[in-house]
Amino acid sequence: MRIRSTVVIPASGEGLEAALESAADAVALTLNDGTRAVGALRTAAVAAIPRIRAAGKLALAIVNHPRTLLLRDDLDAIVGPDLAGVFLPHAREPQDVRDLAVGLREFEYNRGIEPGDIAAFPMIDSAAGLLRASDIAGAAPRVRGLVFHSAGYARDIGGRDEEKGPRLAYARGMLVTATRAHDGMPLTTASGLELLDQSHYGFAGALLGDTIAVVIANTAFTPTPATVERSREEVAAYAAARAEGVWVARLGTQIVDAARARKAQQNLE
Repeated sequence: MRIRSTVVIPASGEGLEAALESAADAVALTLNDGTRAVGALRTAAVAAIPRIRAAGKLALAIVNHPRTLLLRDDLDAIVGPDLAGVFLPHAREPQDVRDLAVGLREFEYNRGIEPGDIAAFPMIDSAAGLLRASDIAGAAPRVRGLVFHSAGYARDIGGRDEEKGPRLAYARGMLVTATRAHDGMPLTTASGLELLDQSHYGFAGALLGDTIAVVIANTAFTPTPATVERSREEVAAYAAARAEGVWVARLGTQIVDAARARKAQQNLE
């Protein structure tokens, strides 16, 4: 699963046609919107999810936090074979992820979906969440990455968000490190002005508020030819080492172990 660009739209459907026609890898439907009737959002999402998949994109949803007591009904409405994953807003502790994972497993099992198939992406928007980012990333096997919500994080710490610059560099670097340590995809919320900069931090993709920056995101978060070639070498070296009964490969002065080989493989997918 590679998610360079995710267009985020209301679950009610505004902007869906443009998102489907774009080059975005994924479309995320927002259910956690307190300004709209949640029942109507769920109904619209059920109709939109198959259309997103039919367009060749990953169908994702931003669900309500477990403490809102709305999550289970969200999952009851949207879990099905066309749903690829969910974003969990305001993840502050591992239990938030476990609550989501339990709900997903229940509906996957009851609907003939392989348990664990639907990915989870906790969103980090607070200092408390950032400090526990590694625990959150490892809270359930279905966690495929973390999302840095820069505006929410800036509000939480009493700071200011930014389009470019080092103001939130520590937080971004910490989230990327925690996510990569668990072989996950670090994602971010970003505008077109900062996408290339965010790719240099190590982020793998971005959540976008419209389709304008999709092409920029796809370019910024696509591995360079040099990275792809190096990744091929690492994967091949590790495979050759394992064939000889060795658990690590030597590639020049570098060691390629199982974790390094998995990260290299991600660049080839």
